[in-house]
Amino acid sequence: MPSRGPRRPAPRGARSNTESSEAKREARKARRQEDRRAALLEAAREVLTQKGVGGLTMEAVAAEADVSKPAVFYYFRTKEELMGALAAGQLEAEVEVLLRAIAAAPDGVEALVALLRAKVDFYADDLDAFRVAYLWPQLIGIPPEVLRERVYPASQRVSEALEARLKVDAREGRLAPGFEPRRLANLVWMTAHGLLSLVAGMQQVGGATRHTLTQLRDEACLLMRRARLEG
Repeated sequence: MPSRGPRRPAPRGARSNTESSEAKREARKARRQEDRRAALLEAAREVLTQKGVGGLTMEAVAAEADVSKPAVFYYFRTKEELMGALAAGQLEAEVEVLLRAIAAAPDGVEALVALLRAKVDFYADDLDAFRVAYLWPQLIGIPPEVLRERVYPASQRVSEALEARLKVDAREGRLAPGFEPRRLANLVWMTAHGLLSLVAGMQQVGGATRHTLTQLRDEACLLMRRARLEG
């Protein structure tokens, strides 16, 4: 039987086309997986909104997304991991809005006001989104690595950006005596968070606050402006 000899390598153009096709297939696969993951997260949020924390199960998410239960487990190993991904995604979306508000403010004190307004307004019409980011994860529990790798760094970016703006005010003599940049940055974050927690909590149990969220926000903004040293 005659020898066939060594196999000739594929032409360079053919190899390039094959590699390009493979890359496109992988890209399409990655997009499909990302779309499915996003759909599961949206289904989980819908379950939380309709049934509360006690109703969040992998079975309920699968039913809401119209997929099998194993399909949910393919993307999320536990309910806590699912909740962590949902909370981290919501928080990251919030942080981008807050960073833009801080950057657009004319000075550090106005950055305080801008952050408070932006955070409250971001959730004012969708308090379930606030519950997803902050309240429900406390009840369900989320993996420590999600806190360490996604949640804490996201909030730290906001605090550092605001503190940097306030330090400029302090150096240039625009910050009133007794006001310290880091404390102010932490205070405005806690103030906005506290207002939203109060209203979201009262609403969830069918209660109501004496003042609207907008009124509380505006009063807090007036107080924040007292940090400016008037010339």
